[in-house]
Amino acid sequence: MTQFTEEEEGQFIGSQRVNDKTNSIPDGILDDHTVHECDIALNNFEIKKKRYRVLLNRYHIIWQRSDIKHKVRNDGNEPTTGTSMQKENEHEKEKISYQTKYDDGSNVLHLQDVFRITKGSTKAACFRSALQTFDSNSIDSDAEQQSSDSINSSDQYLMIHYAERIISSPTDCNRWQVQRLTLHNNDPYIIGKWYDQLQNRLLSSPRKRLKRLLVFINPYGGRKMALQTYERCCKPIIQLAGIDASCIITQRANQIRDILIGHDLKPYDAVCCVGGDGTVAEMINGLIWRSIRDHGMNPRQPDWIPKPSLPIGVIPAGSTDTIAYSLHGTSDVQTATIHLVLGQYKGLDVCSVRNCDGIIRFCTSVMGYGYLGDVAAKSEKYRWMGTKRYEYTGVKTFLLNRGYEAEVHLLLDENDEIDKVNTTCSVNCSHCQSIEEKDINADKPSSSNASPYKDNTETCHPPDNCDKPNDFYISPAKTSPQLIRSDRDTSNKWRIIRGDFFMITGANITCACTRSPNGISRYCHLGDGYLDLVLVRKTNLLNNIRFVINTMGRNGDIRNLPFVEIYRTRQFTFKAKMNAHSQDYNSVRGSCQPIAISGISEDGVSNTDSEFFSSWNCDGEVVSDLEITMISHRQLIDVFMRGPYPYAKPTRRTGSKSLCCCCCK
Repeated sequence: MTQFTEEEEGQFIGSQRVNDKTNSIPDGILDDHTVHECDIALNNFEIKKKRYRVLLNRYHIIWQRSDIKHKVRNDGNEPTTGTSMQKENEHEKEKISYQTKYDDGSNVLHLQDVFRITKGSTKAACFRSALQTFDSNSIDSDAEQQSSDSINSSDQYLMIHYAERIISSPTDCNRWQVQRLTLHNNDPYIIGKWYDQLQNRLLSSPRKRLKRLLVFINPYGGRKMALQTYERCCKPIIQLAGIDASCIITQRANQIRDILIGHDLKPYDAVCCVGGDGTVAEMINGLIWRSIRDHGMNPRQPDWIPKPSLPIGVIPAGSTDTIAYSLHGTSDVQTATIHLVLGQYKGLDVCSVRNCDGIIRFCTSVMGYGYLGDVAAKSEKYRWMGTKRYEYTGVKTFLLNRGYEAEVHLLLDENDEIDKVNTTCSVNCSHCQSIEEKDINADKPSSSNASPYKDNTETCHPPDNCDKPNDFYISPAKTSPQLIRSDRDTSNKWRIIRGDFFMITGANITCACTRSPNGISRYCHLGDGYLDLVLVRKTNLLNNIRFVINTMGRNGDIRNLPFVEIYRTRQFTFKAKMNAHSQDYNSVRGSCQPIAISGISEDGVSNTDSEFFSSWNCDGEVVSDLEITMISHRQLIDVFMRGPYPYAKPTRRTGSKSLCCCCCK
């Protein structure tokens, strides 16, 4: 039996000490047989045939070499003999802020990034235990099975499977990878007790891990590699996490929407899709329509928009994957799967698209009129070209440089626009979190006629005198339009913009991708309840090239272009300029699904009206209405994500080589 000396133990524990009401390190010497059930565990292990001292507290696993003396880093005025870790808020265990100083050479692993624990007599036995087939109660049954025989005389290895962000990448700091930490100890008692401690911490975590998952795979979208992508990159990680996944391979357009609306979803903890942006939009539309139907409301004119109960996962397998890139900061499939199995989700804004009859669909990424609409409509007759059809029709439409007369009414919030216009959305975004915390209780309806998103779901039609100093809005609750003064709209102002536009775009997210790292609206947030309205005036072809260069470059900013205007708004209304050739279109036409819908023209609109009017491109679907209202609904659906990380060049620590990087260092 090996013991730590008081000097060695004080040097290691002193730099990791936890000052918490429930967690404390007892004084005295901790030997290999000292394991505290609910507090701290400290033991010697072998990692890669080297001796390490490993500390387990409530939220971290910390290890360092036991045969090397380390100096405690002191960045402040506190003594080097110890520091404190304090919880800021008891009710927010996932948002804990630590004031911690670790020794040089310490390696830190967050327990929230751990998704599987196995043990065995050899490393191969740990692997076999991790890759075994699971049932619906895999995590609980696996924990109970091994806990019943937690002290096995042959167990000498403990394997910890976790996710690690690759922060040392010079180009992409948002990618995650699966890693494992293997601890070896000749004493089976230590292995059994550490296994029980880790399992108890994972099961008692406030973040609920998935047990049953419904997966939709679109084998026709994008590069037509969704099925192979899932089998090769996603399925091994999902099985390793002990998640029972039920897969459905789609065969037609709108099949995902129909299944989500009409089938029982109670057995599942979440819904996931493997496909492009069109597949993601179809899944989100199906969940929201299902939520509206479950509340017994008219789907076209609901009293309010209820939030779906199931979170979603987005695994990219399309051609551009702008939704996945905007959510995760990368289009890496393994990263999206890791965020799914770790179970951390955040709210995402969703926009409703309405015509004169009510809601026609929900928009997740972008809705564009003019250039984007022409590309979506004209590419329908070139489906035989695959994804190349978008490049062909895009270049052809770009060279035509067509403009469209239109009128846009938008509701501006001047206070928010001034304060947040230059902030990008990233992980732990203070802007999205502050809005979420402020309105989380106010979003719950008190009656069936009250909207949980009342701030931003009321359709406030701009009155005729909206250009006057006094600001008014039309209350939708009245049977007849009536101008009412509102105290909450004292900082809001309606604005009318008319002109000849090359492109009108309502961006719900940044719409970033590998070709355009900043997207069309780099300052658009994921969960603040606003959308960015981008207006590109009709100009010459050279200016259009400048616009494309600024959207594709990492350092480009389209706000510096004189013919581009960007507004942050909760809603806007679009009206095409009417003339003798105008017609009313009140249906959603066209499809970007693999199987075309019958009864739809090749371009989505008639040849006569295509010369005067464009179409709307709503998440790849063609909408031909000439009067559209787009309203942002704050955090209407939960998505498994952490948000994009801002890139910062990592600093190398001299004299040590870490096996794991900690983001809180």
